[in-house]
Amino acid sequence: MLLDKMMFIRVFTITICILTYVSGNAQNDFFVTAKNGLNVRSEDNLSAKKVAKIPYGVIVQKIADTDREMTIIDNGIEITGKWVKIKYNNYPYIISNESDTYEKEGFVFDGYLKKNENDAIITSSRIPKTEYDELFKKASKPIEKSKKIGDLDSIKTILKNRVEWVTQFENEDYKREDQIKSITISNGQKLILNEFFSEEIGFSKGWSGYYPAYDILVLEGGHTSDRTFSIKTGETEGTIGNPDYFVHSPQKTIRLNGIFGGQECISYFFQRKVKGEFEYLTAFDMIDDHCIIKEFYWINETSFIYRTKYYSTDEIHGETNCFKGQIKLK
Repeated sequence: MLLDKMMFIRVFTITICILTYVSGNAQNDFFVTAKNGLNVRSEDNLSAKKVAKIPYGVIVQKIADTDREMTIIDNGIEITGKWVKIKYNNYPYIISNESDTYEKEGFVFDGYLKKNENDAIITSSRIPKTEYDELFKKASKPIEKSKKIGDLDSIKTILKNRVEWVTQFENEDYKREDQIKSITISNGQKLILNEFFSEEIGFSKGWSGYYPAYDILVLEGGHTSDRTFSIKTGETEGTIGNPDYFVHSPQKTIRLNGIFGGQECISYFFQRKVKGEFEYLTAFDMIDDHCIIKEFYWINETSFIYRTKYYSTDEIHGETNCFKGQIKLK
């Protein structure tokens, strides 16, 4: 299965990609799991002033723990955690009354934070082609081609009650048809895009599109980077990825996913199905600094094989290496 999209225009770029959603200290990155958003307060208690509300799926950085523990009941489920101090910003969604992009600090209940790494242990090792070929015979080879609607007018019709597009511009010379103003997700919450962010993304014919099976809209950012939105949950590319890179396990309990960050590399990660929905599981940091998977196949629900194409030693034809890997769930 080929996963390298528009390979020939990308493989000679040598700059290492860094996704915009990754902060300076990845070990302290968490994403919000509260479906209706997570309140940020000025102090570490429920009586403190609410200063913002961060949407589901947005990534924040934890900067300090506190000793203030708390237990709540959410839909009959007991959730225990503590107050922590975080850094957050007004990007890509407006999460406070201020419209500018900024970085601020506040306190949240960490029972609704999920660490953005280490939810599973990934092991991977290089294998000879002969071993790869033998494993390939046992591999699951589903033909997955997600339906993609690639016409902007059709997308606007389909999403007319869910996505609002900018129609008024200060300068008519820069008027566009593809700038998003807001997204209304399935729970009715309306998420307003930061203007500075929305100005930098848009619809690129042949690249962008809406995937109805997953309710995901893929747009283009700078350097042809992927900018994706879950119209269902409001999540962005950091946790929902791009359907072009989906490879499901045989029983569809885990899937490979990925995001193209605008330079050479694709950042891959795994998702796991939880209560019928796929959620971010862990990053897939491949060995030998390989960052483009040529093909990927599942052997069973937790083991897989893949081949990479590496151009540092051969800029014309590339070097192909074979690997096998395993996911150990915690």
